[in-house]
Amino acid sequence: MKRKTERKIFCKTAALAAAMLMLSGCGAQETMPADGQETETENITLEEQKKISDDISEEITKQPETEEEFHAAMVERSLYSLGNTKRLKEKFLKARDGEEVTIAYIGGSITEGIGGGNDGCYAKLSADMFADKFGKVNYINAGLSGTPSNLGVLRLQRDVLDNSPDIIFVEFAVNDGQDKIAKESYESLVKAALEAESEPAVILLFNVIESGYSAQEHMKQIGTFYDLPMISAADALTPEFEEGRMTWKDYSGDQSHPNKYGHGLLCEFIEYLYDKADAADTPEAYEIKPGEVFGSPYANARLLTPLYGEDCVDCIGGNVAVRDMGAFAMGNGSSSGFTGCWQYGGGDEPMKIHVSGSSFFVIYKRDNKEERGAFDVYLNGEKLTTVNTCQKDGWGEAFSQQIIKFQTSKEMDFEIRPSEGSEDKTIEILGFAAAGKE
Repeated sequence: MKRKTERKIFCKTAALAAAMLMLSGCGAQETMPADGQETETENITLEEQKKISDDISEEITKQPETEEEFHAAMVERSLYSLGNTKRLKEKFLKARDGEEVTIAYIGGSITEGIGGGNDGCYAKLSADMFADKFGKVNYINAGLSGTPSNLGVLRLQRDVLDNSPDIIFVEFAVNDGQDKIAKESYESLVKAALEAESEPAVILLFNVIESGYSAQEHMKQIGTFYDLPMISAADALTPEFEEGRMTWKDYSGDQSHPNKYGHGLLCEFIEYLYDKADAADTPEAYEIKPGEVFGSPYANARLLTPLYGEDCVDCIGGNVAVRDMGAFAMGNGSSSGFTGCWQYGGGDEPMKIHVSGSSFFVIYKRDNKEERGAFDVYLNGEKLTTVNTCQKDGWGEAFSQQIIKFQTSKEMDFEIRPSEGSEDKTIEILGFAAAGKE
């Protein structure tokens, strides 16, 4: 490992030395003429040569050599962008003035704490670290295992924004795909968070799994457009794995989740961002840039979930209303992040839902057990699709599925009926959601 590093430094040194030789001993460098044109001479003064030489020397001497230096370089590499720090520095000041700062984390299982535990996950560690540095913290962990930003944006209002957060961390890079709905969902979530009444500082965190997968490429585009602080664990860790200074097992106990050491590293990355932001000059303002990268059709999404033990006919949430439960009844089935459900109880009476919006989602519990059934979804009397809640990659988690999406908002009446052959099977619907695009 050491030899490989030394070879890289030697090669870089040799290349830079060659550049110095090209500059030394002459005050000018001629450019070869093109198409018979006369040569042009670019004058380089001795002072400019010295500056170039100093820059090269600095580049050579700053190469890390010790374990501590390599670790420091990894932490520094984790900060992809400091972004506009206006909102974040305001939250630092709020905490230092003795006010409580609400820090919310929304993401998948890494945020929920898998691999680190409730007290050892990066979210709790970094919230405690903020409290040590700045002041009182109200900690909210809205991580939910196995879920992408497509479900995250639907529950953002309920699980995060209703708490008037001051700082929001967004972590979905290893759960999201790279299709259109994933990109629009992520940007919708980011934009909705930025537009929240509490004007939170929004920080994007990009993780990576053992295979090297991360959806950070398009997420970085979104973060750059909105000028946000961004932390890339993928950028920080990948060279460590490639150069052999770390193995994946040092960081994780499985294919996806950081172990306690890994969660501690993520906290280090966040602390580095805080320190850099704290030391930076305060921007005059932060303004949300007009326009979009991929689109934000779900930025105003609202979620409707059942309340177990209460009648939910004419149950309304945002722009979704259950008008008739039909063959479904309130049940106590649940999944992480969702308590209670609309559970199919036999018969063929349709469940009726009215939506005012441009898109409609059904959130249901899925797994790979044969007793899970399917249901058909109708819009204004016409069948749209069949949703099978028995899926080979399901394991009992909440899953969101977009049923339909229009360019503009409409008044829509949906019906949900058990599919043929599912009359004696279990169907648990955890919620509905809709967004309106005017």
